[in-house]
Amino acid sequence: MGRQLKRGAAGVLAAVAFLWSVPSAVAQEFSLNPDGLSFFEEPLALDLFGFTLSHNQLIDQPISYDFENEKKGYDTRIEFRTALERQLPNAWTVGAVYLGSYERERASEYEDSWAVYAGSVWGQVAAGDVTTTVRDATRRMRGAGNADLAFDDVIGSPAGDYSAAYNLRLGAFTLNALVDSEAQTDFGLTYDRPGEWVDYRFTARYARGWMPALDGSTTFDTHGGMLVGGLVYGSVVADLGIGYERLDSGLADGDRFFFSTGIYYKVRRISVSLAGHYGMIDGDIETSVAVGARYDIARGLSVNLGYNFANSDADISGVPVRNANVSEVKFSLRYEL
Repeated sequence: MGRQLKRGAAGVLAAVAFLWSVPSAVAQEFSLNPDGLSFFEEPLALDLFGFTLSHNQLIDQPISYDFENEKKGYDTRIEFRTALERQLPNAWTVGAVYLGSYERERASEYEDSWAVYAGSVWGQVAAGDVTTTVRDATRRMRGAGNADLAFDDVIGSPAGDYSAAYNLRLGAFTLNALVDSEAQTDFGLTYDRPGEWVDYRFTARYARGWMPALDGSTTFDTHGGMLVGGLVYGSVVADLGIGYERLDSGLADGDRFFFSTGIYYKVRRISVSLAGHYGMIDGDIETSVAVGARYDIARGLSVNLGYNFANSDADISGVPVRNANVSEVKFSLRYEL
């Protein structure tokens, strides 16, 4: 159990977060970053006064073009994760994680996140910037390459500056719970079990949060959730998610229904994926499509492709909620250390 907890903590941004063919590892993870990073190399590690110090880093140089806005992009992205961890004589595992992110497109340019954690046979507790813990444990698979499916989540979720999370694995089930500094909550349950021919995975999530409207003055209180079911057959991963959400501002309220589905396939050095989403917000339609591919050139070096489409112009009783119109192709050269 100590090794399992250690694996879960050290792999905060592990390579196979989107390939849940190793479901026990994914279920144990908490994430400091909502982005779909993918480190397929083991982290650099050394012993430091009895602690294990590990480090991952990613450098991504994209070239993108948005057909709707006729806009080109060349924004370099650099991310790293540094973790310090130790297993105590009483079998507890304690540690801390720091993640830094730089992207030239952002006004603030550099952002960082951190968390501390402790775990044993009773589960794992984490505190800090761990707001995406339940989302990462229960979400659908991530796409290959630069595929990024828009709208594939509830709109509102915990978004406080700090949060505390807990997860416990009991056989095929994993329980995840989170509360943030604004008293917003997020709960998730995951079931995964290998079969004779096919591996199965089912998840359920319920979240309470908030979402600012596009008018700059209205805030919606939200609550809703998502159910995900999927399977792994050899190198093929396929899944389906359905969700419902209630948005209420006091003056305006509405319902959102949505579903997403996708398939992922890997053969030798090539990974490809295709995903789609359809939903309705108070009668207004939202749609998105994501197609991605990745080719592993050499150790740590890969070429990534993606096409992402998203369209939504939704309001609730005249209050604008979404205004998205994207049709973007992206190519990038990525090095992961």
